[in-house]
Amino acid sequence: MVASLLFAGGLIGIVFNPLLGRAIDRLGERFILMGEAVVLIFVCFGYGFSRRLFGEHTALLVAGACFILDQMLMSVGMARATYLKKIAVYPGDVSQTLMMGVSIDHLFSIIVAFLGGIIWVRWGYEYVFLLGVAIACVNLVSASRVRIPR
Repeated sequence: MVASLLFAGGLIGIVFNPLLGRAIDRLGERFILMGEAVVLIFVCFGYGFSRRLFGEHTALLVAGACFILDQMLMSVGMARATYLKKIAVYPGDVSQTLMMGVSIDHLFSIIVAFLGGIIWVRWGYEYVFLLGVAIACVNLVSASRVRIPR
C-alpha cells in the first residue's frame, strides 16, 4: 500500500511540481504558503479523524489521499526558497540560510515526534494530529505575514 501511494505521489508530482512553480510565479509565495497551511490543516484532520467520520474502506481512501497530499506539500519548499532569494540582502546568504532552515526543520521534527509519541500513548493518535492542525494554523498566520519588498 505504501509503495503504491509513493508511486502515485511520484507520478502526480511529475505534473504537480511544474504547475506549482508556475503558481508561485503568478500568485506569489504568500498565497502558496498560505495554501500549503490550509491543505495541511485538512490533511492532519483527515489523518486523525477519518476513521471516526467514515466507514473503514472510505477512511482508508481518505488516509491515502491525505498521504498523497502530504507528499505533494513537500514541494512547497520551493516557495520558501524563492521567497528567501527575493528578500536576501546578500545572494550568498541564501544557500546557507536554506541549509540552516533544513537543520531547524530536522530538529523540530525530532522534538515533535518525541512529543507526539507521548501524546499518542497518553491520549490517542487523534490528539497528535490535532497538534499538527495547531502547528498548521500557526504556519497559516506566519504565511499571511509574508511580504515581498518591491
